[in-house]
Amino acid sequence: MKKYLDYPKFFEIQTASYCNGGCVVCPYEDVSRLMPCGSMNQDLFEKIIEQISSNNCWGIRIIPYLNNEPFLDKFFIDRVKYINEKCPAAEVEISTNLSILDGKKQKELSLCSIKELRLSVFGFTEKTYQKAMTGLRWENTKNNLDLLCANKKLRSKIGQISLIMVDYPGISAKDIALAKKYCQDNFIKFEFWGFLDRGGNVSAYDNKVNNHYVCGCEQNRDTERMHILFDGKVVLCSMDWRRECIVGDLSIQTIGEVWESKRFNDLRRMINGGGKKFPNICKKCKLSL
Repeated sequence: MKKYLDYPKFFEIQTASYCNGGCVVCPYEDVSRLMPCGSMNQDLFEKIIEQISSNNCWGIRIIPYLNNEPFLDKFFIDRVKYINEKCPAAEVEISTNLSILDGKKQKELSLCSIKELRLSVFGFTEKTYQKAMTGLRWENTKNNLDLLCANKKLRSKIGQISLIMVDYPGISAKDIALAKKYCQDNFIKFEFWGFLDRGGNVSAYDNKVNNHYVCGCEQNRDTERMHILFDGKVVLCSMDWRRECIVGDLSIQTIGEVWESKRFNDLRRMINGGGKKFPNICKKCKLSL
């Protein structure tokens, strides 16, 4: 079995399970009707952060989102402040579709320290954007993006801003060129990611992956990351939208107990063993090795 870290390097924490994007490249619309939804209890959130803070936080990245739009959590900015306070040496990464990040929210967010802010913008013309992110309005998103780029105070508290586009059949060369130009003009990073069908969970598009053997994860999610849902359940990775591989529950266990558990280690052996027995989500996942 591949050696896993003594303690997670990355913590993905779903402070609330909601998303308003309606993105055609995302399973949310289908899966949210089937899986439990809700917001994380503040006591549970603080318990998790305090456990992380008791370790040396250098090199640890706390990611307070997981398969959701984080700013739909009405307590989100206060939670980021709490992370900054308790884990000042840890990096904070946030990903958002910008729909809620208006001038007021940006002013509140400027009181936080953020290592990386990722902006999911899956089109750069109104027609393409509305087709890709069906729950949002391009005019609103573009206005919030413009405000963010001009917000010197907020930008001074962010290490890097990245605009993320996804390579899927609906994106056009024009959208990509416009987004690249905008990023260059506004000194933000442009990233064009390959499409992931989230372990076969996206109904509209398919990576057509059918692994017969698995000998690891390209992103080392089983050996470096902990993925925590709003109710404290810990899933194997962010592709596990349907909770197929629950490895623990932080509402009744510690981070260390889950990380070192027999359940987690059994799954690690399957993923890194090079055999025919491994989790179903790995069978369909483009990131499986």
